[in-house]
Formats: sequence, C-alpha cells, structure tokens
Amino acid sequence: MTTHADEFQALSDTLYHWSVYEPAVKCEIGCAALKLASGWVVIDPVPLADAAWKELLAEGALRAILLTNGNHVRDAVSLRDKHKVPVVTAADTRRDITELRPDVTLLPNELLYGITSIAIPGATPGETAFYSKTGVMMLGDAVINTSTETGLEFLPDKYCADAEQNRASLKKLLSFDFHTLTLAHGAPVTTHAKEKLSALLNSKS
Repeated sequence: MTTHADEFQALSDTLYHWSVYEPAVKCEIGCAALKLASGWVVIDPVPLADAAWKELLAEGALRAILLTNGNHVRDAVSLRDKHKVPVVTAADTRRDITELRPDVTLLPNELLYGITSIAIPGATPGETAFYSKTGVMMLGDAVINTSTETGLEFLPDKYCADAEQNRASLKKLLSFDFHTLTLAHGAPVTTHAKEKLSALLNSKS
C-alpha cells in the first residue's frame, strides 16, 4: 500500500479519522485513532503523512495498533517498527494474518486501555469489532457506509464468509452503549450510531 492521507479529520476531542482511495480494492479505505488517557490507539492504520502524525503525536504517544481482520495490516508494520508499540488482534484475527505476527492477542471480555474485542463471524475472515467505553464502536468490513444516499449497508454477500451469519453476529453490538461508529470503508457515523445500526439490522437489506 503506497498511497497515504495528507491530513486527518477530528470527529471529537478524542477521535480522529483519515482515509485514502485504494485502487487495488476500488474504494475508500479509512482508519480511526482514539485518544485515551495513556495515549493513542490506532485501528486499521492507513498511511498518514509525517506532518499529520507529528501533529497527533504532539498530543500523546502511540500506544497500540488494533486490527479488525486479516486484510487490514496496512501500515501496521511500519508503525510498530517506528514507535515500538504492539499490534493487537483478537484470536480469530491472529489466525488469518500472514503479513506479521501480532504481539498481543485480546481474549473475549479482556480489556486493553478500556477497549474490548467482539467477534463478528460471517463477515471477512477474523472479523472483529472493538468497543471503547468512551462510547465508540470500531468495525472493519462487516458494515460499510460508502453511499450518502443509502447510508449504512451490510458488507455485500459476495465478500462474506456467510452473509446471514454476519447479520446475526452484528446484533450482539446492540448490547453495547455507543454513540459513534467507525468503519474501514466509508464515513464514520457520529450521531445516533447505535440507532442507525439497529435500523439496518431490522431492515430487509
């Protein structure tokens, strides 16, 4: 992956997002950075210009890199080597990554900086959501938001290991209290995110 984002977007005082168009997959790919008391946690890291990273790191050190599935290594190797921070995955994701060996495996109900992993079987292999007690739900491929007209959509069936299982797996996210949803493909949802995900799950899409 050679393209990089020149700047980031602040979604709140503690949540940042940036994205690039990736010709290889013919769509926009994005990532999120969450600022916690101990520093930054970045999810599915898209390459970011050095000047933008410098601005972020002036507010806190990078502490960990989280990957939502085996296809989202992206800039993780470079960031890990440069900042000496761990790459963190859930157990299912770890089995599907061939480009690197994750440093930390987050077990169900285990917390890392107040973040817990939630397995989403049925989407892409190893799909995992990460929930922060700050009210942010961070998803990989299971849901996309690439159209301003249609809003949230399920990952197209042809890319799912099991589309019906993906839909069923996503329902467990509604038991968490979140107001913001970040995605690997498409714009973040910063208002009424839980309600919008619930509406998608209750639709016939």
